[in-house]
Amino acid sequence: MNTRISLLTQTIFWTLSLCSGVVQAQLAQNLTIGSPKAMALGNAVTADSTGIDGVHYNPATLSKLKGRQTTVKFITGMMDIRADFDAPQDYGNNFMGLDTDSVANSSSRSSAAMMYLPGVGGATELPMLFAPLAGLSITPPGSKFTFATNMYTPQALGFARDDDDPGRYQGKELVIQRLTYFSPSLAYQVNDEFSVGLSIGFSHQAMALNQDFRAPGILTGFVGVAQDALCLVDNNPFEVFLNICGGELGPFTDIANIDIDMQQTLSPTWNVGFLWEPNDWFALGAVYQSEAKMRLKGQYVVDYSENWQGFWQGLDSSFIGAVFNTLTPDGAFSEERGNVSMNMTYPAHFATGIKLKPHDRWQINLDVKWTDYAAWDKFELEFDRQLDILTIASLFSPENATSTSIILDRGYESVWSWAIGVEYQVNDRLSLRMGYEPRPSAIPGNKADVLAPLGDAKLYGLGLGYQWDKDTVIDLGFNYLVSKQDIPARSSCSLNCSSIDSMVYNPYADLDVKTSVKAYVLALTYRTAF
Repeated sequence: MNTRISLLTQTIFWTLSLCSGVVQAQLAQNLTIGSPKAMALGNAVTADSTGIDGVHYNPATLSKLKGRQTTVKFITGMMDIRADFDAPQDYGNNFMGLDTDSVANSSSRSSAAMMYLPGVGGATELPMLFAPLAGLSITPPGSKFTFATNMYTPQALGFARDDDDPGRYQGKELVIQRLTYFSPSLAYQVNDEFSVGLSIGFSHQAMALNQDFRAPGILTGFVGVAQDALCLVDNNPFEVFLNICGGELGPFTDIANIDIDMQQTLSPTWNVGFLWEPNDWFALGAVYQSEAKMRLKGQYVVDYSENWQGFWQGLDSSFIGAVFNTLTPDGAFSEERGNVSMNMTYPAHFATGIKLKPHDRWQINLDVKWTDYAAWDKFELEFDRQLDILTIASLFSPENATSTSIILDRGYESVWSWAIGVEYQVNDRLSLRMGYEPRPSAIPGNKADVLAPLGDAKLYGLGLGYQWDKDTVIDLGFNYLVSKQDIPARSSCSLNCSSIDSMVYNPYADLDVKTSVKAYVLALTYRTAF
């Protein structure tokens, strides 16, 4: 039981680390909505019409859609995620001199896309992300009301690494996904200059994580050195007193694999916005997107390595192991599974922007945005039964644990950002667009990791719009996002700290880590009257 509980506690921290990936560099913020116009203009579209995607960006702009219109959308993309793990000159000192780490001076790369399939569960690997989406709008003849609904993904992050990839200790497979499948919306044209709008989003939220586990540190370094000294002697009589030779348990030993799958099928939010256009050359818009409080539920599976089981079985067979067997794992279980749940808040978002037309052919959009990532100050994960280790933890840290739950402080910060977009009207049919959006990270540097390896990021957009006929518009948009970060050894205790109390969770202790992420997203929409 204690073996299982110990790994469960580590699973909690991994799951909480998974949540931090949502926040890093705002990777998912507006990147996977699939609006070609917004993508091309760097998401600076709060005061501009984005067709049916106004459901998300500003529902007041839906009043620009006249008659009955339907939109079909295709979005595809890929990510190139890399990490380098470099060993400094003094590497191994904190592991009692052991320096046989296969991860040291190696590189990780992932380009496989992962998606979560609602109703099926679990992460599904795809050669390339591809999703068809759709929406429609209706403005009754002579009415000031516009009704609409849209399907889109306000949040989507997923990747897979190979079984022997050195990055597998912080994500062999990862999916964080939010799919809005129904979004009844209403826009009202108050007068020729002013519109207001409201949309209600019904979404599916999912998280899935598969990850290998190891625990490099001072304690496992000491065990590794002791094993090197004691376990080479056959029939060592000392094993009757203390047997640590049943299985390898050094700082670089694979201990277990964790698989977590959680979801919530109905998570509602609401967006409200306005659009003010006093003349042809100026517009002002604003939108508020509400937070969503959720309770994700799912299952976990823990597979233990033979080394982990053998070490504790051997220890229990000795005198010291027998004395402390109520406190130490017994290695009797090769697998455990159960139910788990977590409270989570999808953060609120606010944006305001202007649209300027200094010339008949030129248009400039500028947005300022705020996202309430301070809502991620703490994470709480609960089990469906009482765990002994959490009961003990609650005695020493009652503010962070109870007998059935654990709370982890994260300290994320709400962030402001900006974006700019430029459009050039070539002729009555063709428009060319480009945009730029710097994306600051909401996570302090001492929380950086490889699970979502993103620091500050830059997003570039290109695209075009083409008026096929009086009822049909085709939009094409492309985004390129790039992020790099340098994490020196012992600078982030979510990654590479090596102190005696940093066993959970620093799988790259004492290593210098550099990461880079490049994302490529392409979207096409076809909008026509029906």
